[in-house]
Amino acid sequence: MQTSLEFKTFNTPDEFKKFLDDEVGRIRTLLGDYLRRLEENRIKAERLKKAQEAIVKLAGEKQVTSFDGKEIDLSGLRVLVNPSLRQETEILEDIVKSLQDKLNIMQKIRKALDPLASFEEGIVTISAVMSDNIPIKLMVHLKP
Repeated sequence: MQTSLEFKTFNTPDEFKKFLDDEVGRIRTLLGDYLRRLEENRIKAERLKKAQEAIVKLAGEKQVTSFDGKEIDLSGLRVLVNPSLRQETEILEDIVKSLQDKLNIMQKIRKALDPLASFEEGIVTISAVMSDNIPIKLMVHLKP
């Protein structure tokens, strides 16, 4: 999937830092929510695995039939019909990793911008090219 770009302008370095701090807070909250869901899914998946192993022993078979849901490609969109706990867990793991990566990037950018704090108010405007709310290019406009 291709990401879209946006252009945002901040009148002061503090305004830009506040935006970054708010975004870091939002990501941390989301990450916490997904980590809780992931842990709940892992617990459920472990219980299900033990139950399936017990059924295999009871039935005298070597392995149990897969309970994975059906995956359909809908014009490039993956659609999972009745996804298994394993499939849901894998998706949640991907989301958690992505959010952790985004959080790390945002924190590095925030730290790198500390020198901008030395500008007096009204002397600089910052324009940022954003991809998924992550600054990928900055333009610092100095005012006379």
